[in-house]
Amino acid sequence: MRRLRVSVLGTRVPEEEWPSFLDLGNVDLVRADSLEALMASAADLAVVFASGAEAGEVVAAFAARKDASPLTLLVESGDRRHPQARLMEALVRGKREWEGTFDAMEDPLAVLGQDGAVARANIALARSLGRPISDTASRHYLELLGAPDPEFGDPIAESLSDGAPRAREARFSALPKRRLVTTSLLRDGEGKARQLVVVLQDLSELEERQARMLQATHLAAIGRLAGGVAHEINTPLASIALRAERLRKNAEDPSLRAIPAFRDFPRHLEAIDADVSRCETIVASLLDFSRSRPPEARETDLGALAEAAVALVGYQMKLKQVELSLRSRAALPTIQADDGQLRQVIVGLLMNALDAVGPGGHVVVETDRDGEDRVRLTVADDGIGIPPENKDKIFSPFFTTKPVGSGMGLGLAVCHGIVTAHGGEIRVDSEVGRGTRVSMALPIGGARRAARGRHA
Repeated sequence: MRRLRVSVLGTRVPEEEWPSFLDLGNVDLVRADSLEALMASAADLAVVFASGAEAGEVVAAFAARKDASPLTLLVESGDRRHPQARLMEALVRGKREWEGTFDAMEDPLAVLGQDGAVARANIALARSLGRPISDTASRHYLELLGAPDPEFGDPIAESLSDGAPRAREARFSALPKRRLVTTSLLRDGEGKARQLVVVLQDLSELEERQARMLQATHLAAIGRLAGGVAHEINTPLASIALRAERLRKNAEDPSLRAIPAFRDFPRHLEAIDADVSRCETIVASLLDFSRSRPPEARETDLGALAEAAVALVGYQMKLKQVELSLRSRAALPTIQADDGQLRQVIVGLLMNALDAVGPGGHVVVETDRDGEDRVRLTVADDGIGIPPENKDKIFSPFFTTKPVGSGMGLGLAVCHGIVTAHGGEIRVDSEVGRGTRVSMALPIGGARRAARGRHA
């Protein structure tokens, strides 16, 4: 079939949009910049949008030429666009808004025809496949996604076959990671299945978010339990400490000191006093972990907090011959946060890094923007790293890999609670033998918004 050449004058609709509206694949449209160019285009059809004053000139020009193309003249009234022009311009705006929404989705998405060919794919799918977006259209989905894993089957093929929507885990050879494949039918005006919408959500990210939510719930429950236990222990501890102090004073009596059986009495009392002090420290840490005191939001400079924390632990790093550096990748806005609590978090992360590296090691503190409405602080070291079997436990209370007496395993649990209370997230990436990277991301108005939510 011979292709039709149509020349258009006086419309704001881009010529590349016209074939989609005309639904004709054998039409070439050319935009003419002037009436002379339109007349010289030798088109099979000329389409002109003109005002009333211009209409007579257009008709006269076409009437004067015997070889003029057939003319479609759409006359506009005054300063009002022709209804056909306004309709097509509105369609273009709607189409572009829809395309923008389609491409803005973060999950890979495709619309398939009944034969499995891709009618449209979004940018996220093209990026996941490592292809340009132009290389996805009209290809069969298996050509793009690769072969399905037999263990999971192919929910896309099943939906194309029986027309039923699905939401199921699957794997395709050309796509990284496991995917939650969701299929939905698009129907025409008569209710018949016309196309299939396929969403391929990365399951690893979804599971990670669910794990963080579950962990936060567990930490909150353990925190309440720890707080109750700490309060119960405090009373007998205070009684033991008081009686030990009285016994120590009584032990100073010379008549008691003269008795051989009481010779070691003061030493035993000192041991009791030291153990009571250690228990009190543990109880205080438990209370810090369980305490649900909301952050006292104030204007806070995260960069300045990082500098202060680096200065505070710098001497200890130097003693261990560990190099400590601070990098600011971007100018940070101030945030609404509790500077005391955040200082505790940063110092805690630095001390953990110090424990993980040996002499000659490096610890780097970085501050940066994290999108439009968050800031981020990262503490990275090149130490021993965290074994894979321990990664899910590092925020659990009382979990520690340090020797007995060197730590209670509450440091990261407390840090997690503080960052969460600020509406932020804390993440740990680690590899055995290569080091650990701990990042906390905080919303600029996090503490202030959290406070509003509690008082609502």
